[in-house]
Amino acid sequence: MAIGRKIVVMGSMPKCDAELVGAAVERYGLELSATLRLVGGVLAESGEYPAGVISYLPCSREKISHFFAAQHIDFVDDVPFYQCIGDGAVPRYIYDLPVSGVFVSPLSEAAAASLALSIVRGAAALSKRRALETQISSSRKQKDSLAAIGMELCYENDLPALLEHILRVNREAVCADAGCIYVRDRMVDNRLCDTLRFMHCQSDSFKGGEAPGGVIKVGTDTLAGCAVYTGQFIEVDDIEKIRPDAPFKDDRSFICSPGYHCRSVLTMPLINIEDEVVGVLQLINRKIEKGITLTSADQVKAHAYPFSTDDIGVVRFLARYAALSIDRISLYSAEAEG
Repeated sequence: MAIGRKIVVMGSMPKCDAELVGAAVERYGLELSATLRLVGGVLAESGEYPAGVISYLPCSREKISHFFAAQHIDFVDDVPFYQCIGDGAVPRYIYDLPVSGVFVSPLSEAAAASLALSIVRGAAALSKRRALETQISSSRKQKDSLAAIGMELCYENDLPALLEHILRVNREAVCADAGCIYVRDRMVDNRLCDTLRFMHCQSDSFKGGEAPGGVIKVGTDTLAGCAVYTGQFIEVDDIEKIRPDAPFKDDRSFICSPGYHCRSVLTMPLINIEDEVVGVLQLINRKIEKGITLTSADQVKAHAYPFSTDDIGVVRFLARYAALSIDRISLYSAEAEG
């Protein structure tokens, strides 16, 4: 349930306390609520939890215990509850109850500010905690989804269909506008050669497409060749701003359609269980929204972004499954031909 902007006052709040606390919480966009409805001595159901509760009801163990016993567990954890203790003597049982703090009335300006700050800081901490919980839940769902996709790749037995599937799922996973895939050539005895062969490309902004050079040598002159040579991924935020001493700074071998403009590129080696690079996946122009097409330099400048650390993690995860599947089909084909 969402946390609202109202601080509920239980009991009769003295006017002087109301003025001081009201002025303090107003700075943070909160307000005191004197419209509390009690059902059986507890808060009535509503669409949101209060930002906090300030209680001027008689401080007794029974009343406080009854109040918290009737609330949802997340209410007890999430909503700060402050209890007025009358003459200033703190009852021993207070330490055993889920009370956030106690205060004495009438409040001083400093005490009212402290009360307001405690509620505000508590709400901020809760917001961060919930955001983290959401992120963890989303991460778990993403991992489950990626594992399912990886298993799908392992069941594909046709190489062209597999490569098309690899490109599609990776582009969809990180919202890349375009991409291409290379497979490393093999000798007759199935040993890997020092050449990469362009196999397939896809894009939301053009159809078809072919790489300028169908075969690339393993080496540092191209992004794909360098990924094989080093066994490491290469992430380029802006292809026009590669440092001058980079050996692949002039590489445009991955641009598969004349006139297509490229900005960000992620080049990922596909490494099998024997730590051999069996292919290379290149993803181009990371977008925020999937429905956008990039058919001009201005559109690329406005809508193409660098690949994030999370994007790289996703692609690295899927790349392992892709490499295993390519390797499996290649070995099966070699055995069948032999």
